[in-house]
Amino acid sequence: MKLNKLLAAFACIVLAAGALAADKLAVAEPVGKGGVPASDIEAFWGILESSIQSDEYTLVSRGALNQIMTEIGLTTSSDLVNLNSTQKAKLGKLEGVKYILVSEVSKFGSRLNCTMRIMDATTGEIDQARTANLRVKDLDELADQIEAALQKLLSDDKALHRSAILAPVIKVRAPGYLADDFNVRLENEMLDKGLRLQNLQSVAKILKKNDMDNLNELEPKMYVKAGKLLEVEMLIQATITRFEIEKISYNVAETGASGFRYIGNIEGSVRIISAQTGETLGSVPFDERVDFRSIPISTRRDWTVDDYGKHLIKTVIPQKIIPGIMKSPAFKDKAETKAEEKKPAAEKPVADTTMLEAVEE
Repeated sequence: MKLNKLLAAFACIVLAAGALAADKLAVAEPVGKGGVPASDIEAFWGILESSIQSDEYTLVSRGALNQIMTEIGLTTSSDLVNLNSTQKAKLGKLEGVKYILVSEVSKFGSRLNCTMRIMDATTGEIDQARTANLRVKDLDELADQIEAALQKLLSDDKALHRSAILAPVIKVRAPGYLADDFNVRLENEMLDKGLRLQNLQSVAKILKKNDMDNLNELEPKMYVKAGKLLEVEMLIQATITRFEIEKISYNVAETGASGFRYIGNIEGSVRIISAQTGETLGSVPFDERVDFRSIPISTRRDWTVDDYGKHLIKTVIPQKIIPGIMKSPAFKDKAETKAEEKKPAAEKPVADTTMLEAVEE
C-alpha cells in the first residue's frame, strides 16, 4: 500500500515537472546581407546563444534545429521567414522546439542593422509584436546591446503591449513649453490609467539617433519603421491646430470696475496609430474653451500668461482627451485594473467674480 502511494506521488511529481518545463527555443543561424563577413555572422550566432538567459526557455542545439529544417525541406535559415502553408503545417507537427529566434544582420555604409524576430514553431508564423531592431556601428556595440534586446523579445506578451507617444504636430504659433508639457501630462495620465508606455525620453533619444525625430504626418511605412525601432505596438501622436490664451477686457457700468480676464482655447486631435501597419486606428478630437474664473483669485493672482496656458493643458488632457483614448477600441482591455477615480469637485458659482476682479494692464 505504501509502495503504491509512493509511486503515485512520484508520478505526480514527474507530471508536474513536465507541466512546468521551460519552452524550447532554437536560435537559427543569422542571415548576413550587404557584405557582412561570415566570421562576423558566426560570432554573432554564438553571442545570441550565450545571451539566452531566461528560466522560461531551454536552448535547443544547432543539430536539432538543422534536423527540423531538413524535415520541412529547408536548406538555409533565411527560408524560415518565408514558409509556405505546407511547410508551416509540417513544422507545427514536429516536436522538440516551440519558438525559433530568426535574425538578420545587414551592412549599410559604415553601420550594421540587426533585426531579430520570434517565430512560433507550432504555427510557423512570425510574431510581429516580438521584433527587435538594433542599429549599431560595429559588432562590439551590437554585442553590448543584445542582452537587453533579447530580454524584451523573450518577455511575456503583457510586457510587449506597449505604446509610444510621439512629439506633437503643432500647426500654430505656440509657446515653447507646449510640446513638452502636453506630452508629459499625456504620459502621466495614460500611465495612471494602467497603460504601458515606452519612456518619453527613450522615445526621443531613439528617434533622434535614427534621424526620425520629426515625424509629421508621414506615410504609414515611416510609422512602421518608427514602431520597429521603438519596439511598441501602437504610436500616439497629437496634432494641435489652436492654442490660445485670450485676454478679454471688461467694464462694469454699475460699479465702474474694469480689468481683464483670461480664456483658454485648445483644439486638435490625438491619433492612435498601428506600429505594425502605420494606419490610424482611431482619433480623439478635442476643441475646448476654458474660463479661468472658476479658479480662485487667490490662486491665480500672480499667474503669467504661461501659467494659464499650462493650466489649460493640465485641465483638458485628463478631462477630455484621456476619456476618449480609453474608449477607443485600440485601447480596450489594455489598461490594468485601477482604483475608482475620484470625481472632480463641483465648481462653485462664479457669477460675481467679474465684479470683484480688477487687474491692471
